[in-house]
Amino acid sequence: MRKTLLITVIVLLTISGLVFAQQKKIYNDGEIDFVPMSAKFVLDAQDDESSLKEIQYSVDGGAIKMYKGPISFSTEGRHVIAYRAIDQTGNISNETFYSCIVDATSPVISVSANGPAYVLEDKAYLTSKTSIILSAEDDLSGLSAIYVSLDGGNYIRYTGAAFITGEGVHSGKAYAMDNIGNKTKTYLVEGIIDNTPPRVSIMPKERLIDMQGSKYTSSTNQFSLSASDATSGVKEILVSIDRGEYFTYVEPFKIQKPGFHSIRVKAVDYLDNVSNVTELTFNVDVSKPKASLQTVIE
Repeated sequence: MRKTLLITVIVLLTISGLVFAQQKKIYNDGEIDFVPMSAKFVLDAQDDESSLKEIQYSVDGGAIKMYKGPISFSTEGRHVIAYRAIDQTGNISNETFYSCIVDATSPVISVSANGPAYVLEDKAYLTSKTSIILSAEDDLSGLSAIYVSLDGGNYIRYTGAAFITGEGVHSGKAYAMDNIGNKTKTYLVEGIIDNTPPRVSIMPKERLIDMQGSKYTSSTNQFSLSASDATSGVKEILVSIDRGEYFTYVEPFKIQKPGFHSIRVKAVDYLDNVSNVTELTFNVDVSKPKASLQTVIE
């Protein structure tokens, strides 16, 4: 007498809807099967003599039932199916157990930046030196892969930190897949690459006087500094007087000490792009002119 009991896991196919057509599947980590919520379990039995009477089963240690159709689960986690077959003369097969873990949860994906980055009004500003790092975690069947698309291009498998070199507005999409085909929602991020430093200028309130290749001004002259940055914006203006240490510019100032002086200025934007140094050199003249009188007789 030969009595055989077979169990088959049928996985319904579900398509991801993006470039990669991913179907749900069974994944075994070397110890146990991980299956999607859509999995259905079909029992079958054969008897070559008195013929099969029925198949019996129980789920998770529950009551024994007569098998009438595919078994499915509505809750995530570990489940056990115990099953056996009975023939027409009452012979009962050995009871067999099948254990699996139902995984209905998609991975959790996150995006971070390593390097200069600045967020203002939901806009992300980066530089070509900023690396974009994607990561994802899955607590059950485990992470299979992360897929990315840049500026509307085809999705490719993410393998490591990415850099975007072209200045201007860029958009990226990403999603993660676990080992049985559960997929995250598509993560969309937009960023602006800004590699251009600010522009700076020095503005004397009174015009400097050019005299034989040198510039002169009075001790009452006032100097204002300004900077502009069309993308991420100006974070601070730094000024150095007479080649001293740079300090943060706050308000217009005067240089009243007689003699030769220099004003050096640079600006930093919110991505730490630093402008070239602009320098103005001049002499402060506090010497009063001398008047004289001569008498001329004709």
